Amino acid sequence: MKSQVLVGVVVLGLRVVLTGPVAAQEPARADTSRVVPFSPDRGPEATTRPDSGGFKITPLLAPAYNPEMQFLIAGGVLLSWKAGRNPVRLQRSTLSSTISISSTGAVNVSNSLTSFWVGDRLRVTADLAFKNMPDNYWGVGYQDGLEPDKGDSTTAYQRQWIKFGARVVWGVAKHWFIGGTFDLNHTIATDVNTAMAADPYYVRYGPDNKNGGLGLAAQYDSRDVATNAWRGMYAGLTATFYDRRLGATDQYQVFLLDYRQYHPLGRDGRTLAWQLKARVVAHEAPWPELSMLGTGYDLRAYVEGRFRERSAVSGVAEYRHMFLRKDGRLSRHGFVAWLGAGTLGRDLSHLTGLLPAAGIGYRLQLQPRGNVRCDFGLGNGSFGIYFNFTEAF
Repeated sequence: MKSQVLVGVVVLGLRVVLTGPVAAQEPARADTSRVVPFSPDRGPEATTRPDSGGFKITPLLAPAYNPEMQFLIAGGVLLSWKAGRNPVRLQRSTLSSTISISSTGAVNVSNSLTSFWVGDRLRVTADLAFKNMPDNYWGVGYQDGLEPDKGDSTTAYQRQWIKFGARVVWGVAKHWFIGGTFDLNHTIATDVNTAMAADPYYVRYGPDNKNGGLGLAAQYDSRDVATNAWRGMYAGLTATFYDRRLGATDQYQVFLLDYRQYHPLGRDGRTLAWQLKARVVAHEAPWPELSMLGTGYDLRAYVEGRFRERSAVSGVAEYRHMFLRKDGRLSRHGFVAWLGAGTLGRDLSHLTGLLPAAGIGYRLQLQPRGNVRCDFGLGNGSFGIYFNFTEAF
């Protein structure tokens, strides 16, 4: 019952707050062409009515909830545009910015950029985020994540975290991109409880961790729209090397493998999507930089940071559905449903435990192929409600 009330509050807040701004500037009508059956020969422009490529901006303010910060008020802006001589064929670049203040006193600021330049030969993505929040640390490994229960004397501490990351890739062949990455982050832990203060992994790396890394990225991307794909495939491999000469407290490497597939089901707006993801840390990394399961971008059912280890693997299959209007055009409203699971260990040959997840979500299109989402996920004795721009993957 409590979960149903939470979902109702969030969805009601979204509909009440967003209906005015969206209707005022009509951002969604650029992507409401009459639905036709899927054809593999069509590109991104075939499902989007031509537009000038100019700026579109949509504000929002809504209540929300997540397992880490509990009840919160989230406000933000979604900005999109096209840059190029042929804006009809180019994907829309997006910049989403949100700030959240929660009932626990947490403050979260997030900025995420996905941009396409030079006729989509150049792609630049970047994230700038800041958190100051009461947090919890269970330890390292699957078993530590199962117990003890969350509490002031067992897991609680205050976390301050700032991160800037960027990835720049260049198209070298059809659907193929190569480039580089940069990551800089800093975590400070204060008000550490006695159990955390005695944890061997925490003692080894301490409360203040700076990490700076450079890396290489290779991608295959045939998605029609990167931020909300209806068809196509994405496969990416990133290797980031953290070094003291780049400001890191410790030296280690992180390898990320991300595979996604999107299969249309009969018509536009109905998609079966799935993702397989593995993050592997080579050598010993500080406790804030270990691989984690349960975030709002994978299983969506566990407190972020409860399950952490050097290696983590997850898989999610999701059905996405946008409703139809009576005239056959796509509605601005839709839903998703997903099943997933994850596991973790010191390396890929020693994975232990299985974390299942299932959930449903509401979608509201704010701009052409630009959704805001509210997801509710259930895990093993855990649940989460997430509110964000763009799809989880």
